[in-house]
Amino acid sequence: MLSKKLTAVLVAVGVVASTSALFNQVNIKGAFADSIKQNVVYTKEDAQEASQDDGTGKVSGAEEEAYKEKSLDILKKCFNISVEENENFKFSVCILNEKTLDVIQSKEQEWVQEEYDKKEISKEEYDKRMAGIKENDNGLKERVKKLKHGMVQTGWVDENKCYMFDFNENTKEVDFVMVSEGNPKESDVPLTISEDQLKNTAEDFIKQNKLGDIEKPKCILVKGKHVFYQDEDDSAKKAEISIDPFTGKVWGFSVKAYADLEYNRAINEK
Repeated sequence: MLSKKLTAVLVAVGVVASTSALFNQVNIKGAFADSIKQNVVYTKEDAQEASQDDGTGKVSGAEEEAYKEKSLDILKKCFNISVEENENFKFSVCILNEKTLDVIQSKEQEWVQEEYDKKEISKEEYDKRMAGIKENDNGLKERVKKLKHGMVQTGWVDENKCYMFDFNENTKEVDFVMVSEGNPKESDVPLTISEDQLKNTAEDFIKQNKLGDIEKPKCILVKGKHVFYQDEDDSAKKAEISIDPFTGKVWGFSVKAYADLEYNRAINEK
């Protein structure tokens, strides 16, 4: 099912073309509110391998249930979170690849046009959102071109919480997870967290959850509150751990090619 609410949020976060920049913002919900898009593309070679993709991005039936169970398992195992659904907090899932990109982009533009025609948004907001849709589209095309595979994005979203997942469309394995529960108050002050504390938190999380098939974790970069690790014996096995500056707890991670892409982006940032 392609949810309008999830689409808007996944785009804000799933603008994985600029994930690092976005993740460095503390007010995640603010980022959601400013965006309205989500998608991913991948190479033609991989596109031919995609399963159960009718070109609309929809996932249903047993496949939808399987992704839901995987998402729930990750939340419980890695973050000790149980999901209580209601009519405003339901599971959504969508295939994002070469064939679905144009369909999703068109739908997003249609939603924005509809809001503008009903005079629910100003011309300035309309122009901003339409430009954002195109920008995100281009960025995600570039990202998935580098990843060389499409994604299945899943999650639950409401005004206060967002649990988001990206799965590799071909292998069905999780590549990326983000957990956001509420926003810090204006009076909240970030914790003073040393680099050693960041490393310890990240390494413990990797070991406890056996992330990225890493057996001998070795820290290779600390950038802000993002810690990058790789296996001491295999540099292809990487993991990125994102730590909340207000709680000191892990709130997201990426692994393998996803983490490698974020690592390369981080080391090239000025």
